[in-house]
Amino acid sequence: MASLHKKWLLPCLLLLAPLPSLAAAELRIGVADTDAAPIAVLSEDGNTLTGGLARELGMLLAEEMGMKPQFVILARRRVESAVETGKVDIVCNANPDWYSNSSRLNWSREIYPLTERVLSLKNMPAIRQLDDLSGKRIGTQHGYHYPELEYLWSSNRSTRDTEARFDLMFKSLEKRLSDVAIVTEFIYVWWARSHAQEAAAFKLHPLVVSSQPTMCALSSQSPVKLAELNRAVDRLHKNGKLKTMLAHYQAQE
Repeated sequence: MASLHKKWLLPCLLLLAPLPSLAAAELRIGVADTDAAPIAVLSEDGNTLTGGLARELGMLLAEEMGMKPQFVILARRRVESAVETGKVDIVCNANPDWYSNSSRLNWSREIYPLTERVLSLKNMPAIRQLDDLSGKRIGTQHGYHYPELEYLWSSNRSTRDTEARFDLMFKSLEKRLSDVAIVTEFIYVWWARSHAQEAAAFKLHPLVVSSQPTMCALSSQSPVKLAELNRAVDRLHKNGKLKTMLAHYQAQE
């Protein structure tokens, strides 16, 4: 009888033992350390992504695919190789035109546009077309390219003033050293929310100077398939979650 009890004991113990938990697979999301707020908000030491659009989008995509987001901060010069070699699965806030190895990566459907608009002091009449910038001193940021405006500068129909930093363009407008400034809408809205008193002196104009689509670059080494990523992007568009997220970063007019 003792041996019979022993035969039944082991199966019973196995039934009573807790089942191992099935941990969600990780979605490794690369974020360039040069992505400024509000795209990426980093900790003081620059090693942790604490907020911003990149974090919110990554969490939404991971949730849609039943995965756990893991954010990896990358030096800008290593972003392209990191996604190509599979060190990370995806890098978003990206565009094939910005990557030298874009043909070796998979690209998701468009997620949101990066839009540049015209900013001025409040008393300026509405600017609705590029020719309305004729005769204006146009504030720009060093290192940025503005192909849509080159015809104005090359024909001396307007002048270009270049500032080293984004915030210096506001100072130039306040001192009337420039008439307008070209700003990325996301960045300006983020700045304006934390500088409400200063921002009250400015207005964004209807004219969109440029609008570039952004998407996610997907590593061909990743277990995540492009069709799966695209289905997640489509669901975020259809269920309104992406629109709700982006509303925090867009001008409400």
